[in-house]
Amino acid sequence: MVTKLILRDCAIAIVCLAAPLLNINIIWAQSQSDTQISSYIEQLKNPQQRPAAIGDLVTIGKPAIPALITALQDSDPQVRASAAMILGQMGPNAGEAAPAILRAIDDKDPAVRSSAVQAIQKIGKQAYVPHLIAGLDSTKSWERYNASHGLRAMGKDAAPAVPALIRKLQDEEDHWMRVSAASTLGSIGTASTPAVPILVTRLQDTDITVRHSAAYALGTISSKWQQDLKRLPTKELDTIVSNLEKALKVVQNPALQFRPEAVTSVSEPLAALKKERLSREKR
Repeated sequence: MVTKLILRDCAIAIVCLAAPLLNINIIWAQSQSDTQISSYIEQLKNPQQRPAAIGDLVTIGKPAIPALITALQDSDPQVRASAAMILGQMGPNAGEAAPAILRAIDDKDPAVRSSAVQAIQKIGKQAYVPHLIAGLDSTKSWERYNASHGLRAMGKDAAPAVPALIRKLQDEEDHWMRVSAASTLGSIGTASTPAVPILVTRLQDTDITVRHSAAYALGTISSKWQQDLKRLPTKELDTIVSNLEKALKVVQNPALQFRPEAVTSVSEPLAALKKERLSREKR
């Protein structure tokens, strides 16, 4: 028993002594890695060393991303272009660099701009969605609008933004944000179905542009369902038809001054979805 206690105490003492050494080794290794990454970044300035440095930084991967984000602001355009290229080659793993790469699109150097565009394509659209969603809450109006426009350009890939866009659709202080949010929800397509009831209420917005944007968004979402009726559950079909029937009554109100195209954008998909519902009832 005494021997076991002595062995246990010795083991604990060894662990206690080894722990600081282990931490020192981890810190040293991290320091060495950071130094190595800095060295490779510096080599990007040298045409002869650049290809190898690019390959080494791609191999290092995620640990090199913070340094590469910094390198996107280097005074040397070759370093900036190379940093964007490397991040692009990392693909979706470089998602955290998305905001910095987006800024690089406006770089004064054409090679940097080109590398940034290619990087965005390789990293993938969905990596940018969280950053654009955050941009919807910016205190600067132009940043909010840019974020919404960016999401609209992504189409169905921006589906995770639907809850945030629904909130912006109810922004009573900024009618242009309501316009943009409605348009973006329409471009996302069927994933925006939860927004349909709010879009119906916006058909009576005090601003005529918001009213029309809501009508067109309803039409686009419903038309997308027309193209994918097999995937539309009957219960959800009934709900959409009910909402579109309400919408049609509103857009047909002369006092709200809806254009004929806006009325058609609601009436045509409604007719098609009602036909589908009738077909299902007969089965």
